[in-house]
Amino acid sequence: MQKPIYLDYNATTPTDPRVVAAMLPYFTDHFGNPANTLNAYGWSAENAVKKAAEQVAHLIGCKPAELTWNAGATEGNNSVIFGLIRKLKKENQKEPIHLITSNAEHWSVLNSFKAAEEFENIETTYIPTNADGIVTAPELKKHVRPNTRLVSLIWVNNEIGSINPVEELAAFCQAQKIYFHTDATQAVGKIAVNLQNSNIHFLTFSAHKFYGPKGVGILYMRGHNPAVEIEPFILGGGQQNGRRSGTLNVPAIVGAGFAASICEKEMLEDSRRTSELCAKLFSKLGEKIPTLQLNGPPLNHRSPINLSLIMPVSIDLVLPALAGLAFSQGSACHTGETSSSHVLAAIGRTVSEAQRTIRLSLGRWTTPSEIDEAVRLIFNAFQPFLTATAPIKKNDEPPYQNQKN
Repeated sequence: MQKPIYLDYNATTPTDPRVVAAMLPYFTDHFGNPANTLNAYGWSAENAVKKAAEQVAHLIGCKPAELTWNAGATEGNNSVIFGLIRKLKKENQKEPIHLITSNAEHWSVLNSFKAAEEFENIETTYIPTNADGIVTAPELKKHVRPNTRLVSLIWVNNEIGSINPVEELAAFCQAQKIYFHTDATQAVGKIAVNLQNSNIHFLTFSAHKFYGPKGVGILYMRGHNPAVEIEPFILGGGQQNGRRSGTLNVPAIVGAGFAASICEKEMLEDSRRTSELCAKLFSKLGEKIPTLQLNGPPLNHRSPINLSLIMPVSIDLVLPALAGLAFSQGSACHTGETSSSHVLAAIGRTVSEAQRTIRLSLGRWTTPSEIDEAVRLIFNAFQPFLTATAPIKKNDEPPYQNQKN
């Protein structure tokens, strides 16, 4: 059976064959435990982990020592939030703690904040985004309190592709002596991330979003001006300088590092190409479906791989006709119904609009011919619901700019 066209790169990316080849020896030949440096097997594994850290550090502009390996961004987000709470309570048990996030974050942040409220008696604020799904510095300033200790805001939104001005937000937090964390899972490997002169204190991401393996992620904690630390989230044998215990997944770490090295060389070209393909897909669909609307910012101000589109009718009505296409209706990291998408609600979309939203995301192996075939599949699926007399909009300006949020 022919595989569907894969337009769900926001959910996960295929592991690059070059990455798989780099990983394979560490399952069989170099299978040692990097924590045991009393033999050559352990040395080999330890050196491989160090090299991978250097490769990731080169990609995001930091020092290898500032990186901690974990199981993915969800663990990283939990680690930052609860590890910082533990640190602050350890320093001053009686001082009230206030945390800020937005109402359009990834569920691993939102649910961590809810748990912090319920189990840790932490004060939390969920600030609104604008109609493009972006948190502005003036909006953040409105909600800061004297006891605000952490601001956690996503860099690139996983559903609608909006890009927060994280450097500006982080600079504000630094000036206010507030910790700043960003979930950069949809940013790393797709847009420029350089932490060398950044005010970001904590940054989290997953390897499987940039053509690495699943089950491995990275937590960045700034090591200078000022250096930051949190209480460890996972306790055990004290691996990684006590920051995250447990035997390291060496093959996956090698894969993450090699995937990062490929992105460092190829990211600009990948992003340019996917941006052009996104524009082609949006334009061609707009010609055939006049009522098409774009969730989030215009094409030149969003993730280079993402299109979040409002279609004429509920996606559920046309699912059989879209069997040849792999896509998402919302976030692939949440098991709830798309009709209750918190991100779409945050930018003012109705339940009906959420039910009609399809998320298409492109990547390294998306081809122009696949875009043409995707347009054909989508148009054929929705054609029975289009009115014959509907005016055709020209696409010299995206429909988004004329819509009301």
